[in-house]
Amino acid sequence: MVFKRRAGLLLSSALAGACLAAAPALAQDAAQTDKLQRQVNELQKQLQALEGQISDAKQQAKAAQKSAQSAEKNAQTAQQALQNVPPGVFDQAHPGSPLYTKAPPSLLPAGVTVSFANSFIEAAGVWRQHNEVADGASNAPFSSMPFPNSPLYHEDELRFSARQSRIAAAIEGDIDQAQRLGAYYEMDFLGAGVTANSRESNSYQPRIRQAFLSYDNDNYHFHLMAGQGWSMLTQNRVGITPLYENIPLTIDAQYVTGFNWARQPEFRFVEDWNKVAWFGVSVESPQINFPSNSVGILGAGSQSAAATAIGGVNGSSSVGGQTVPPGLTLNDLNVCQASGLLDSATGCSADEYPDIIEKFALDPGWGHYEVVGLQRFFSDRVYTALEGSGTNKTHTGWGIGGSFLVPAWPKVVDVQGSVLTGEGLGRYGSAQLPDATIGPGGGLVPLRTTQALLGLVAHPWDSLDVYAYAGEESVNSSFWSNGKTNGGYGNPLFLNNGCLLENQGSGPAGYNDAIAGTTCTANAKDVQEITVGFWQNLYQGAYGRLRFGVQYEYFKIDSFAGVPGPVTTTVKAGVTTTSTPNEGINPYNQAVFVSLRYYPFNPPAAPK
Repeated sequence: MVFKRRAGLLLSSALAGACLAAAPALAQDAAQTDKLQRQVNELQKQLQALEGQISDAKQQAKAAQKSAQSAEKNAQTAQQALQNVPPGVFDQAHPGSPLYTKAPPSLLPAGVTVSFANSFIEAAGVWRQHNEVADGASNAPFSSMPFPNSPLYHEDELRFSARQSRIAAAIEGDIDQAQRLGAYYEMDFLGAGVTANSRESNSYQPRIRQAFLSYDNDNYHFHLMAGQGWSMLTQNRVGITPLYENIPLTIDAQYVTGFNWARQPEFRFVEDWNKVAWFGVSVESPQINFPSNSVGILGAGSQSAAATAIGGVNGSSSVGGQTVPPGLTLNDLNVCQASGLLDSATGCSADEYPDIIEKFALDPGWGHYEVVGLQRFFSDRVYTALEGSGTNKTHTGWGIGGSFLVPAWPKVVDVQGSVLTGEGLGRYGSAQLPDATIGPGGGLVPLRTTQALLGLVAHPWDSLDVYAYAGEESVNSSFWSNGKTNGGYGNPLFLNNGCLLENQGSGPAGYNDAIAGTTCTANAKDVQEITVGFWQNLYQGAYGRLRFGVQYEYFKIDSFAGVPGPVTTTVKAGVTTTSTPNEGINPYNQAVFVSLRYYPFNPPAAPK
């Protein structure tokens, strides 16, 4: 019993001690709880303040939006009012106020790009040993260079010009990932209207170089081109793609002998096989290059007179610089009609069919290679006096050739070569030898022609291009004799007794007019040229490119031998010289070109 009392007493004492020990901890927890409650109350006050600020900000934003809408409406009203106010009145009525202008609409839809990369401004000069009366392009044809019978042959020539300055624009748009439409226009000022001169205003007309549209389809791997551009016969740098032709780097705008080219209207279709192999067909505008494109009655030996277009039994001795067979009258070359928007100072051939060109090109990964074919048609109308009727006659010309362009030393030296041979190809060479001659029956006979070019372009460093080209164009003779009448081209019975005797009485623009009583036919047999030059970039950067170039060229003509003139004896400084001139005349010329060109736009992108 005593034990139970003692145990109860001990338990009571223990509980009292535990309570006394826990009392301070409970007091501390209560204090912390009170502190936390005060912090929560403070955070709630801050949250209420932030909510109030957010509400104020929303109200201010709504007010600002209303204000902006009101300002835009006021601006539109002011702009509409301005469109009916004469220029200057708005500023006078509201000095210092902004002039509202209507933003121009977008000229191009999204995805269409415009490039002016081929545009440049040029200041150029040329010196020639023999006066060709020519500007930045050597007088085409090279084969009509002045002979020693012309006063021009004995004069130097110096000209400055800015007429090669070029304006170009390329526009391209992607219909989708596989289809593209493009258009290209390029012009310069190397044309000359009847009022053009360099006496005071140097007012020369612009001319079309290229103006064409294109369509490319990568799904079906075909390419279309229509308009005026480089003939498909011209060598490309890659594929058979417009704007990627391999044009000689010469300053001379007639380029170099042996270079095959034309810029003319055409319709072209090209198919490619993964852009490695290419095949194209082009239908191109025809025109015939005669020994002389002067029209009508040409006096004996003359290469520059112009009159009517009909020759033969009515008294004419030649048409287009060629003799008409006796008993025939023919029409092969007509005066181009100004009323028909053609230049009446030159002749237009009678064409019935287009020129047709085929090309196969290969880009195997090292170099570019081409094979070309060409078909041409030469038509005239021949009237026979005995029969009293006229007949249209057509003869066919053809050509076949090939070319290569290889990186002999990649990124340092490129080598190129080309050859074209066939009948009736003169107009596709820089020397512009004749395409055809009048045959014994009055029809046009195509002349056998061969054209070849070898070129080298070196890039010693990025800003320098050095080039050298050597080319030749030759034509075979085709002639006939009918009694005392000798015709055709390169006839050995043609008289050449006036080619070396200077004729001071020739006209101021006359080429190779012989002294009265003499003749200078001197049909060109071949033309050779060697030219070298360089282009150095003086600046290339964000503001475009500035280039300086110099070119030297030497070319000469070999003519067919004709009947030699009389033996002449000359005594000079005690030395006696005897000659029988004009069995074959070989005039030459030398020229030096300089050019400074500024290209304000970036170069074109790589071909797609």
